[in-house]
Amino acid sequence: MAKTSKIAKAPKSFKSYALNKCLIGYGVVNGIINAAIFAGINAGAPDAMFGMHDIVHDLAFTGLLLGMLLFACVVPLTRMDLRKGVFSLPGAAGGAFPLVSSSYAVSILGVGALAAVIMTGAGALLSLALPAAGATVTGMMFLKGLVCALGGAVAGWFTISFVVRGQQKADEVAAAIEVAPAGGVQVLVRPRPGDFVHTREEVDRIASDIV
Repeated sequence: MAKTSKIAKAPKSFKSYALNKCLIGYGVVNGIINAAIFAGINAGAPDAMFGMHDIVHDLAFTGLLLGMLLFACVVPLTRMDLRKGVFSLPGAAGGAFPLVSSSYAVSILGVGALAAVIMTGAGALLSLALPAAGATVTGMMFLKGLVCALGGAVAGWFTISFVVRGQQKADEVAAAIEVAPAGGVQVLVRPRPGDFVHTREEVDRIASDIV
């Protein structure tokens, strides 16, 4: 009996992949999880009320933590999907890619801060529609779920953009090496413009840059 060959799926476009991940996984699902966690934490205080100060304080902390944790989890998952050919790389121009730092440390802090700002602002605006007494546990649960879905979607988009930007840079380097002269790529490391007579401190700086 002849074996049937498995037909490889065509990779999704970047836009389709990112929207699906951000709106559903990092958005809606993330919002439901955070709402459920909040409900569980406050199950012992069903009569608690939450004013604007409580809401803003809670969402600022949650946003920072959510953004950084999501970044740490999504980066390896996105890299794995990229290696498997789940989605194709977009064009280099436009989008959020130029806004994302190539540094992991800077980006994870930036995504956390961005999620905190967005969630705090959205929570503050939504709290204006609450009664003077504030939000009940149920009301706060729905509000937090909604805002976490928004923050997770934005954080997810920038996290995926971080991975894509890194891959684009790597592809550019690989393409440059392919067309390099036969002698290879000769790298010149300089601490400053001008002549080539360097002090001991400048030599140490060059060695540090190479390492």
